[in-house]
Amino acid sequence: MFVEFGWGANGALVGYLEWLSIELVSALSDLANMKKRVSVWYLVTGILFAFIVFYWRYRINAFKRLSALFSMSLWFGRSARADYALWLLNRLLLSVVYPRLLGKLALITWLMYQLSEVGVKQASFQVPDWQVMIVFSICYFLLDDFSRFYLHRLMHRVPFLWQFHRVHHSATRLMPFTVLRTHPVEGIMFYFRSLVVQSALVSLFLVLFPGQVSLFMVVGVFSMTFAFNVLGANLRHSPVALSYGPKVEKWLISPAQHQLHHSVDKSHYDCNFGVVLAIWDSVFSSWVQGSDAQVVKYGTGTEIDHCSIIRLYFDPFVSALKAGMAAFYVFRRFKSKERADKME
Repeated sequence: MFVEFGWGANGALVGYLEWLSIELVSALSDLANMKKRVSVWYLVTGILFAFIVFYWRYRINAFKRLSALFSMSLWFGRSARADYALWLLNRLLLSVVYPRLLGKLALITWLMYQLSEVGVKQASFQVPDWQVMIVFSICYFLLDDFSRFYLHRLMHRVPFLWQFHRVHHSATRLMPFTVLRTHPVEGIMFYFRSLVVQSALVSLFLVLFPGQVSLFMVVGVFSMTFAFNVLGANLRHSPVALSYGPKVEKWLISPAQHQLHHSVDKSHYDCNFGVVLAIWDSVFSSWVQGSDAQVVKYGTGTEIDHCSIIRLYFDPFVSALKAGMAAFYVFRRFKSKERADKME
C-alpha cells in the first residue's frame, strides 16, 4: 500500500527521512569540527585558558570558579533545551533556505565586473604573496568584525529588528550552545552580512592581485578565527565570568563583558556589542568593563524568556509587525506635519 501511494523505498517519506538524518548527523559533526565555534575542542581549550588565568590570579580558587560550567542543570535545564532545539530546527530550516539565496560566487563575479567598469585594475606593481596575505587578513578581520558589531547594534536599536534578536537574549542561563539560540530571520541577516563583506573584499583583491587569493584566504583568515576560538570564545556564553582586565578589555571583548551584554539589569542595556574588538564599543560609547566577580541575571525580563519553541519562532513576527506599523504611523505623522509647515 505504501509503495502504491509513493511511500516506498523511493518515496517522499524515505527521501525526507534521509535528508533529515543527513542534516542531523552534519549538525552533530560540528561538535568535532575545528572550523565550528561549538567544537568540543574549543570548549576544552577555553576551559584550560580560563583555568590558567584563574590559577595565576587566585591559585586554589581556580577550580571553584569553573565549577558552574559542569552543572547538569546548566546543560539540561529548560533554557539549554531551548538552545538545542533552536540550533537543530534552524539547521534544518536554513539548509533549505540558504541554497535559494544569492550565492557568494555570483556576487563576486558581479562586483568584479562593476569594479572593472569604474576603472579599478590590477596593481601596477608586484606584491609578494605573504604581504598580500597580511594585508587581506587585516582588512578582512577589521571589516568583518566591524560589520558584525554594527549589525548587532542595529538589532538592539531598531525595534523591528529587536523583535527577532530578543530570541537570543531570552536565554535565562548562558551555556556554549546559546550562541546558536537565534531566530532564523537573524540567521538570514547575518548570512547576507557575511556574503556582502566577504564578496566585496575578495572581489577587490581578485581584481588588484589576481592569482593570489587562495593562499591568504586559507592561512590568514582561519588563523585569526582559530585564535579567537581557542582563547575562550565559548566562555562568552557561560556562567564563567572571565575578565581580561581593564587594559586588555579596552581592546578585546572578554567573556565577562559579553555576559554583561546579556544582563537583564537596565544599567547594562545596549552595552558591549563587539565580537572580538572592543574599540567599536568605545567609539560608539557602549563599552562597559567586565569583572571576574560580577553576578549577572540573564534574559530580557519579559514573557519571551519563558515561551515555548513555537512561540519563540512565531511571536517575533507579530511583534515586528506591530513595531513596523508603529514606526510607519510616526513617519506619516512627521511627513504630515512637515507638509503643513511648508503650506504655512
